[in-house]
Amino acid sequence: MPIMPPERNSLIDPMKTKPQASTPRFDLLTLQLVLAVKATGSVARAAETMNLTASAVSKRILELEDQLGTAILERHSQGARLNQAGLALSRRAESALTELHSLQHDMADFTNGTSGSIRLASNTSGLACGLADQLVSFNRQFPGIKISVREATSTAVVQAVADGWADIGIASAQTELGALSARPYRSTPLVVAVPVNHPLAEQDAIHYAQTLAYPHIGRAADSALGRLPGAQAPATQEEISLDSLVTSFSAVFSLVRAGAGVAVVPLSPAQLITAPDITLVALKDAWAKFDLCLVCDPGAILSPAAGRLLSMLGRSPEDRRQNNQPTTTPAS
Repeated sequence: MPIMPPERNSLIDPMKTKPQASTPRFDLLTLQLVLAVKATGSVARAAETMNLTASAVSKRILELEDQLGTAILERHSQGARLNQAGLALSRRAESALTELHSLQHDMADFTNGTSGSIRLASNTSGLACGLADQLVSFNRQFPGIKISVREATSTAVVQAVADGWADIGIASAQTELGALSARPYRSTPLVVAVPVNHPLAEQDAIHYAQTLAYPHIGRAADSALGRLPGAQAPATQEEISLDSLVTSFSAVFSLVRAGAGVAVVPLSPAQLITAPDITLVALKDAWAKFDLCLVCDPGAILSPAAGRLLSMLGRSPEDRRQNNQPTTTPAS
């Protein structure tokens, strides 16, 4: 009895069981070798340009042809040339290598700190005491670096750095830092802002105790100036009369101008905000200065761009003058 062939549907189609070529693994060197053969017209000469042996080049190209499932070279007595498949491959290879070189260049900018983004948080005094000029100078040198600046109280600045919302912070040196690290930034004298017709306005310099006879306008408690070091000095037992607590320097000076009281403020931002009807009187007290610091998280790795900015901000005004960078008077 003749054996009948099984129905076609009962077997796997032989055409569908043919091994499929694996996805080629293109590497940069092999692509460069293909282009070198195209340029020189010879495997041997291509090997010389790449400092390889001809056998090593041939092996790599044969492996690539095997992966592709097609030949890319036509070998002849004078050397070798790319066939149609090889020419198509070379065009793609040239485009891919151009993109990779661009990628390498872009990544190099990030690696050497000439590109990237930086998040900076600063208290009001830091912004008003020369930071703006420094950032403009930095941007001129490194236009590929984007800096975003957030203004906050010193306590909020420290929290922003601790939480990772800011890479670098500028805060009062008296602020509790926790696990963060700090380095000196600027120091500015503290002065007393009084109305121009106030009795204290006639003095060149006074002791803080002399101001206690008048109502004081203070910054909010979460501000560094709301916790002045040494403000209640042992020389006096009088309590400070804080008739008003406000959040901004503009509000402080508005109340001073209206005659609501006097205010202790840092000299640098005061010089930028005050009007002719307000007088700034120097304080003789040894503690009467406002120190700012640069705050970072020692557990976080700064990007090269942020490290570059931190280094620039940490330089003293004298160093910046030597490097012909702008300074402000007095820096804070």
